[in-house]
Amino acid sequence: MNVRLPKDEDIHIANTKDIARIMRKILLRQNRLHRKKEYFWAIGLSTAHNIEYIELLTIGTLNKNRVKPIDVFNFAVAKKCEKIILCHNHPSGNTEPSKDDVAITQLIKAGANILGIKLLDHIIICEGKEYTSINDI
Repeated sequence: MNVRLPKDEDIHIANTKDIARIMRKILLRQNRLHRKKEYFWAIGLSTAHNIEYIELLTIGTLNKNRVKPIDVFNFAVAKKCEKIILCHNHPSGNTEPSKDDVAITQLIKAGANILGIKLLDHIIICEGKEYTSINDI
């Protein structure tokens, strides 16, 4: 499902903080009940770091989300995006990555390398201002 960029946001991404801010706004569009689920998005970027697309890949449960690498790369390949960022939320408010978060990041990174796509980051957000970059661990 393609997601619209918030109207007050620019398409250019300078850093992880920009993506975290934008994705938090997208998460907060959901009503409070729906925010108690994990959402997993893929963001495709141009070579100039402009957002080409934001795609909601899956909606999970309170603490689990199953994403398949083929779903991550579907839009990236179709739109010829050579850079992607992954983002998902933790409804608990704890942005610490789980073992599964790290494992799926490594799996998607391996697939990205084969396809010639650069996985720039995988960030975990919550409703608050906190976020964690899996690249930082």
